[in-house]
Amino acid sequence: MSALDEAIAMTERLFEPLSDVVYCVKDCDGRYLAVNSAFVDRVNLKSKSQIIGKTADEIFPDRLASGYLEQDEEVLQRGAAIGDRLERISNRGGSIGWYLASKYPVLNEDRREVIGLIGVSQDLHAPSTGDLKIVRLAEVVEYIQAHLDEPLRMDDLAKLAELSVTQFDRRMRKVFRLSAKQFVIKCRIEEATRLLVETDRAIGDIALACGFSDQSAFTRQFKATTGQPPGEFRKAGG
Repeated sequence: MSALDEAIAMTERLFEPLSDVVYCVKDCDGRYLAVNSAFVDRVNLKSKSQIIGKTADEIFPDRLASGYLEQDEEVLQRGAAIGDRLERISNRGGSIGWYLASKYPVLNEDRREVIGLIGVSQDLHAPSTGDLKIVRLAEVVEYIQAHLDEPLRMDDLAKLAELSVTQFDRRMRKVFRLSAKQFVIKCRIEEATRLLVETDRAIGDIALACGFSDQSAFTRQFKATTGQPPGEFRKAGG
């Protein structure tokens, strides 16, 4: 049994029952060797056989596939894992969803060569109001959303929650499955997408309104999160 076969055997059973986690294994050419049912559902297909042997650009629209291929190349060429990357994508029904994506290299038997990768993407469900009240985060969330054009330092947000920075970050992860910094980025990108679609404001103005230091920093983060630069996203109508 090859190292890739072993990786599939070890992980496929683990991820198959999980409906909110998308899983895949790819070879060095980016071809899918294994996926779970959640993956099939996310891309609106009927069976795994419609995915196995294909590449991302044969499954996903260009705006998403290009980003996935860049991530794959980073893992396959450098052998470096990508951990907890925040992504905004379209769900099966057309709604917008947020995911934390991670990719890990698979090494050959002597652990000297990258021969594939494992990808895991977790659906970030919105917490209930009750969850926010329990951990005293509702006021902090409202503050973040009302002050996106400001620096939003973690120590200030932690004080607002009457917690230490470590406690605050831990509770944010528990409720949102995101670090405090990731949650702020999520809020900034959500507001930016709204402004790009609903207004004709200049992209540079939107960048500043959403708390980015300049347009280039905004463009890098927006493309990494959505798969498209802000200008293309606006032209496509979101």
